[in-house]
Formats: sequence, C-alpha cells, structure tokens
Amino acid sequence: MKPSVTQVKDHTLQSSATTMNVAERVYEQITVTDLNRMVKLEHVQAIQESELVYKSEPFDSIPGPKSLRYLSKFWSIFPVVSMHATARTIKYLLNTGSQLVSSRSSWFLSKMFHQYGPVVRLHTPFGGDVVVVNRAEHVREVFINEGRYPMQSCLDCLEQYRKYKQECPVPMYGVEYEKLPIGIEEMFNTSNLSNFEMLKDICDEFVTRILGIRNRQLEVPSYFQDEIQKWSLECLISAAVNKRMGFLDSASLDSTSKPSQLLQAVEKATTAIRRCESGIHLWRFFNTPTWYSLVQNCDVLGSILSTYICETQDSLQRKKDESENLSLVETLFVKEGLSPEDVLTVLFDMILVGVNALSHSVTFLMYNFSQNPRTQQKLYDEIKQLRATNMSDVSNIKYLKACIQESFRLNPPMPILSRVLSKDISLDNYLIPKGTNVLVATHMCSRREEHFDDAHLFRPGRWLEDNLLNSEYNTITMPFGYVANSCLALNLVEVQIATLFVKLIQKFKIEYHYGEIRSKHHIMSEPNRPLKFRFVERN
Repeated sequence: MKPSVTQVKDHTLQSSATTMNVAERVYEQITVTDLNRMVKLEHVQAIQESELVYKSEPFDSIPGPKSLRYLSKFWSIFPVVSMHATARTIKYLLNTGSQLVSSRSSWFLSKMFHQYGPVVRLHTPFGGDVVVVNRAEHVREVFINEGRYPMQSCLDCLEQYRKYKQECPVPMYGVEYEKLPIGIEEMFNTSNLSNFEMLKDICDEFVTRILGIRNRQLEVPSYFQDEIQKWSLECLISAAVNKRMGFLDSASLDSTSKPSQLLQAVEKATTAIRRCESGIHLWRFFNTPTWYSLVQNCDVLGSILSTYICETQDSLQRKKDESENLSLVETLFVKEGLSPEDVLTVLFDMILVGVNALSHSVTFLMYNFSQNPRTQQKLYDEIKQLRATNMSDVSNIKYLKACIQESFRLNPPMPILSRVLSKDISLDNYLIPKGTNVLVATHMCSRREEHFDDAHLFRPGRWLEDNLLNSEYNTITMPFGYVANSCLALNLVEVQIATLFVKLIQKFKIEYHYGEIRSKHHIMSEPNRPLKFRFVERN
C-alpha cells in the first residue's frame, strides 16, 4: 500500500527538521577546513543512500501473511488503540502460536519462513510493521548497523511502569546509554573479579543445598528451578554490593529481613512481567491485578536496592585507595561517577533480566550434560588436572568454555531479540526503513545446518576443532545480543556458570531420566517441565 500525499509531506517535513537539527549541532563543533571535508563526505553519503534506495525493492514488496494486513486495515480506524502496538506484541503472538500449534516451539516460525522467505513483514493489527529475520547475514546486518547506542524495544510493562513512576529505574536503551560510560563494560569484562572467593563459597553452598534436598533416588525435587534462581540472584547481588544475602538458606531468613523481601519481590516481579507481556495488554487501559503486582513488587525492589546503594555510598570514603577490592556499585560510584539513580538503573537491569538469563543458562547446561555422559566425563577429566580453582584456572578451561557456548547455541536465554532500526538498511535486497521493528529469531539462526554440522546435536568439540570460539561464528550464537553491544555482564555470567560447573562436575555425575526438557520461547524463557535431575556422587 503506497503512502498518501499527506503522509509523504509529513515524512519529508520531519526528515528536514531532523536534518536541520543535526546540521546545527555539527556546525558548532567544526572548523572551516572540516566544513570543506564534510561537504565531500555528505556528497559520498548521499550517493550511498541513493544507491541503497535504487538497488533495493520497496518496503511494501516484502512478503508476509495477508490475514494480518486485513486485520491491520480494520484496526487502523481506531487510532487510540493503534498507539499501543509494539514488536513485543507480535513476538508473543509468534511464540504463543508456536506452542499451541505444535510441540516444537519453532514450528510456526519455520513454516512462515518456508512460505514467505528469509525476510517476512508482519502488519500488526494495531498499527506499525514488524520485520522478522533468521539468517546469519541478515542478523549481522541488523546489529552491525545499530550504531553505538542500539535502540532496543524495552519490555512494554516496564516502559509503562517507568512512565507511571516518572523517573523509574528500568533498563535504558538508545541515547540514554550515553549516561553510562564505556568504562562500565570494561569493568564487567575485567579478568580480576574482586569477589571470586565469595563466588566460590556461593557455589559450594549450592552443592551442599543439592545434597540436602535430594531424595533416596538421588533426585532433586520439582522446585529445583527455584533453587537455581536463588543461586543466580545470590551471585549477581554479591557481585553488585560485595555482600552475601543468604538466599540459598532461605529457612534461616527472617521473613521481615531485607534479603527475604528482596527475594520475594524479584520472584513476584518476574512472574508479573511474564503475565503482563502475554496476551492482550489490558493493563494499558485499567489497573489489572497483574499490573498492580508488578508495580507493588518493583517498588519494593527499588526501595531495597536504594538502601544498599546508600549504604555503599556511606562506606566508600575509606575505600577510595583500594580500587581492586571495589564491588560493582562501588566501581560505578568511584570510577564512573554515576548518580545513585543511574546505579539503580544498572541493578534493575541486572536483576530483572540477568537472573532469568543466568538461571536459564545453568538449567540447560545441566540438561545437556545429563544427556551427554561422555561429554561430562571428558570435562571431568580436564577439571581433574586443575591444581587450584582460582579465576584464571576456571577461565582457561577451554572445553568448559566450549560447552557453555554450545549450550548457548542450542538454548539461548533470549530466543528472540528485537531492535528498532536507527537508519535505513537493505536485507535480501529489500529496503527496510529507519524506525522499523526487527525481530531476530536467534534460536533458529544458530541451529542452521549451513553453519554447523549436526546442528541439532550438543557437540562442544566443534568450537575447539574448528577454532570457532574467537571467530565470526560468535555473531551466529548470540545469547544476549550482538557481540559489540551484548549484555554488559556477559563475561561475568560466563565466569559464574563456569565456576559453578567446576564444583558440580567435581562432585557429581548429572543424570536426567524423564521427558525432553525444552525452552518455552516466551519473552523471558523458562523450561517446560520440572527439573528432576539426579546428582550421583563420584567415588
């Protein structure tokens, strides 16, 4: 459908205004010599953009389901409702449809790609367009052109909560990342974690917890997923404030204590997020019980985290000369000079997104080991060669690193990533305009036979035989996003997972004797059945 004359004029005026604003800001910062250079550069860029438009098919020619187009036209007469549609709605529809239609979570998406090709356009029923891709070259093109500050589609309910609270600390994206210096990423990726000894203690406590909750068949109970989430939360909070919470020993926690309230708030907020992001978003129009639960628990979470941040600020004066012992929060204050509000934003992102991603990754690495005893034995033989378990030793176990990467490939914690294009790009010779929502089916991209032999099998050795760990194949397996702009805590998460599995494999053989565990590819992934793992102690 071609745009009307009025729409073209409005788009032209908006583009002209944007160009004028950018030109004014740039002109203030350049010299006359630079101006001459810029004229040449603008000429080259104009040629490149015109070639992109000339060589690409128009956006309207991208194939997609016609039923959605008709529904989109019908709903376009309701402008108030149409304002509330985002890529997240389509993302959930795709995931829900795949669960209802088939036991295989990728069936629906696969059928759509088989019918319409590698680039599919979806007309949302409430206005706006979404493009879905799953090929490596298209995924790479999207992420390479996202710029320094990627425009990610924030979770709708958290974005609404942010507006509700005016200055709510929720995950930021786009130019808001300018408030967070690049040094934060360097701090996350440091090779010398100050709380590594604390991390080892947490992992030892988790092993002890497993010994305490096993039954006579050496199986853990059906609520074992909750125990993994407690471990994940304990790891992330201890890294943030350099302080133990005691989540793994919840029986000794006072129900009125801050750690106990924090644990309950995170669990309930995560449940509320999943429910808010599923189905029709009625909470946009009136306060539903789920929305009320989200607000209430996010308020509690923010209040408790603010208390820890204030305590950290008060104790910083005597630690300024001991930077090697600083926690995450202390580093953000001392080295980066962030405000308490910005620090709270980072912690919200770590907890609400990071805990789920970390626990999901641990769950499926356990499952993959349980289904591949030879792989488990090979890792055990390699771990036995360790003389100590310091951080450098754990980081240098290449086979363990390959196992983690292979598990990420098969079961990514974020199976579908979303971006809002910051500029026009060409995908499969289709012109995708700036501002379009793009969904990337990473869980399908990383299982393509054209990239990996026996792509459906858990084969960690492929990352060592083909030297893939440090190659461009990392752009095919993106558990948290593109490598250049991935989750800030990716390296921290990998160290935590590696440390845990060094402890587990040293102590146990991990087995599982029930039905196949799959990932529910929803907004926040989770396993589809209880985790009744069997932990058999080694002789």
